[in-house]
Amino acid sequence: MKISSFDLNLFVILNAIYTEGSLTKAAEVVGITQPAVSNALSRLREKFNDDLFIRTGSGMVPTQKTENIIKDIQNALSLMQLSVNEPDTFDPKISKRTFKLSLGDVSEGRVLPFIMNEIDKKASSVSLGSYAYSRSDQVHALATNNLDFVVDPVIPVSDEIDSFKVFEDDWVAMHRDGHHLADIKNITIEDILNQRHLHVSNRRRGLHLIDLELDKIGYRREVALRCQHFLIAPQILRSTDLVLMGTRSFAIANNLPFIEVPIEIPSMEYFLIWHKSDEGDGGHLWMKDLIIKAFIDAKK
Repeated sequence: MKISSFDLNLFVILNAIYTEGSLTKAAEVVGITQPAVSNALSRLREKFNDDLFIRTGSGMVPTQKTENIIKDIQNALSLMQLSVNEPDTFDPKISKRTFKLSLGDVSEGRVLPFIMNEIDKKASSVSLGSYAYSRSDQVHALATNNLDFVVDPVIPVSDEIDSFKVFEDDWVAMHRDGHHLADIKNITIEDILNQRHLHVSNRRRGLHLIDLELDKIGYRREVALRCQHFLIAPQILRSTDLVLMGTRSFAIANNLPFIEVPIEIPSMEYFLIWHKSDEGDGGHLWMKDLIIKAFIDAKK
């Protein structure tokens, strides 16, 4: 098969079907109709003399032929994307671009004031949006340009994604002024876990990262209240005997007394996450640099 006789857009559609597992979702990613994707798949099947994908109850499953060629296709598409991007064309002073981020409320508090201050001074026509996306939807949102960046403790498992660690902090146990925990000498992890705890998560179910780490070493805490946002946590702590296990920087930023956690637990990490196809884009590079600087400033 000569490459000169091949419509290279078909490779884009092939990759979209592979990554999304659905003709409908592939159509959304590529920006064409579902019948157009079906037509493209028919052409691909004819070119390769293979079904390429088998329709099942769980979606479009790639054949062995597809598995054999997909890595080379993805690498080629990434190289072509880098070739057509023009990093020097983005001028923040005149750009009217809107950047879309997915941040938790703690990360919003850490970085949005810094970023907007920079935008007000140097890019007054640039705008920013912060949106909530479930982890299962993040890769799709990044691939379809519904998001430019995600900041999260968990990196999606995907070959389409790149990431960079932007924040790291250790765990402490926060409480109100005058809490009896503060009077305990030589405090143990049992002293902390015997308290009633506040747990912050916008998910309906599932263990928090701290609970996963505690569970690995045989510990559990009693959660008395599960709320959605960290914004309300300081007020709850100051008016109750509840304890919150969270980052040292959050405790300091909200002027909350805290106790060191007296066991070895991996620190809390946050990662900046983006789609590989955006690398080399001037605006993307500018915003990535701004987000990284904002997290550096938040550590001061």
